[in-house]
Amino acid sequence: MRRWTFSLMMALFIALPCVAAAGSKKTPTPKPIGGFTFKNTTNVTLVNIDVFVTDKKGNPVTGLKKSDFEVFQDGIEKTITNFAVFNKKVYRALYSQKIPGLRTVTATPTPAPVTQPQVKPIYIVIYIDNMNLRPLDRNQVLRQIRGFVRENLVPPTQMMVAFFNHSLKILQPFTDDPEQIYHAMNSIKLFTGGRPERDAAHKDVVEMMRKYKDQDRAAMGSSYDQNRLGSAYHLLRAYADEGRNQLSFTIGGLREIVSMLAGLPGKKAVLYISDGLQMVPGLDLFYEYSSVYHNTDIMNLITDYDRTGLFKNLVSNAAAQGVTFYTVGAQGLRVSGSGTAESRYAQHALSSSVLTESFNDSLRYMAEGTGGRAIVNTNDFRAGFEKISNDLYTYYSIGYMITSSGRDKIHKIKVKLKNNRGYTVRYRRHFIEKSLESRVQDQVMTSLVFPVDHNPMHVQVITGRPSPATNEWWSVPIHVSFPLKEVTLLPDKNDYVGRVVLYVAARDASGKRSDIQRQEHEIRIPAADYKQAQTKRFGIDVSLLMATGHYTVAVGILDEISQQDSLTTIHTLVNPGAR
Repeated sequence: MRRWTFSLMMALFIALPCVAAAGSKKTPTPKPIGGFTFKNTTNVTLVNIDVFVTDKKGNPVTGLKKSDFEVFQDGIEKTITNFAVFNKKVYRALYSQKIPGLRTVTATPTPAPVTQPQVKPIYIVIYIDNMNLRPLDRNQVLRQIRGFVRENLVPPTQMMVAFFNHSLKILQPFTDDPEQIYHAMNSIKLFTGGRPERDAAHKDVVEMMRKYKDQDRAAMGSSYDQNRLGSAYHLLRAYADEGRNQLSFTIGGLREIVSMLAGLPGKKAVLYISDGLQMVPGLDLFYEYSSVYHNTDIMNLITDYDRTGLFKNLVSNAAAQGVTFYTVGAQGLRVSGSGTAESRYAQHALSSSVLTESFNDSLRYMAEGTGGRAIVNTNDFRAGFEKISNDLYTYYSIGYMITSSGRDKIHKIKVKLKNNRGYTVRYRRHFIEKSLESRVQDQVMTSLVFPVDHNPMHVQVITGRPSPATNEWWSVPIHVSFPLKEVTLLPDKNDYVGRVVLYVAARDASGKRSDIQRQEHEIRIPAADYKQAQTKRFGIDVSLLMATGHYTVAVGILDEISQQDSLTTIHTLVNPGAR
């Protein structure tokens, strides 16, 4: 997916004054200063899994105990150390204060199992994929979703409205005010959905194939006009090519929202609303062509358009980041077939069935792979929203300990009931064991759309006057600084040396965001000057390449020695012509 241009132009250091005069006393033997003390301990990570158990009717089952479950990571059974049963009553009883600010999760020596359930904040993104929606379908779902918002948008839940139409826009950041969510959803009704154009192109392909077949039969019996057959073939390929390109944009938008949510604590859900996606764009038309022209060679092209891998990567990443997809097939319950009163050329029964199911299969895949639900083949979405509401508050929280490897690693998860009794068990199938650096990067990206309060290193960011870089772009100087006493320095001959990593990302008012930029910086202080250095700030100057507009800039600092991190954001206006 196309992203907004962003670059770091340069990096400069402040000069620290030297306090040691010529002929001064012998430099003392350096000792570690600043930052934090170190302990020779083994870090462990508590892995929490939300497990949903339902009976044959889809109703939640809440009477199970820890002894009823078995948990496996990468095929190895794990000892369950933390176990809690949640429902709406428990949530309301436990929640008695505002959601705390986002904090860095620091690995600690083996923690004691938690016996008292701990309430989690809940973040729900209402994601309207307008590029893959018909306006009437979209508006029908938005009308029915209001009850879901009204019932569930209470502490500790917050909701966001995201809108996708070739690019991702955040129409309403996270809020606990239902009226703001309603207002954002109402604004979407002014937009034309993108699916009708694809429907028209699809209809043209079907009509061409069926019409040419009828005409060729009348003129030449069972033989076909090769020119006409070639025209249908090329029109089919053009339709599939366009679908393949659009799908790349669509998956890119979903990946972006998952990335935004990665650094948030608690439960994270994406309520994805669309008329469905085809993992193989134009799949039904390949079947139609094969049926009309009795040409099975066309089926060999399916592998060229198969984008199952995109969905697999999306689902694996979302599950690993703790993001659950709840998918809504806005097309509802439809009769198979593309024939209408405007066209007498209906699709073949098999290809028509493939058309309907291929759009729903992707929605099921996204939901099932992340432990969510798919609401498809229905025109009454309220029952599905009620089941999603049950998932938000009614579940088993199961935790176990693993020894941290200190690096990014994906683990496979499997949860079993010792006595299944016909119950359905849903949960995320993967989780990522993240390095501290990855967690800091997640928080930087998340802070572009969600306020993050985590600045123990007292990082400050100041913007300067933009200068022209090109006709459309401006170079915006930004000064990042922090007290040297907050950084751990280790002796290196006659100096004290530390290392910090700088992370910078930005997002404009329309929702376009940059990739995260990373820079390493060495801090070197003469041993004789370290006392004075503790009263100074270390500064890094960078330049951001930006177009005119409003921006949120997120800056993260990681002390590589102590593993302490800090994060802050600023808002800036790039509009030199306004002066």
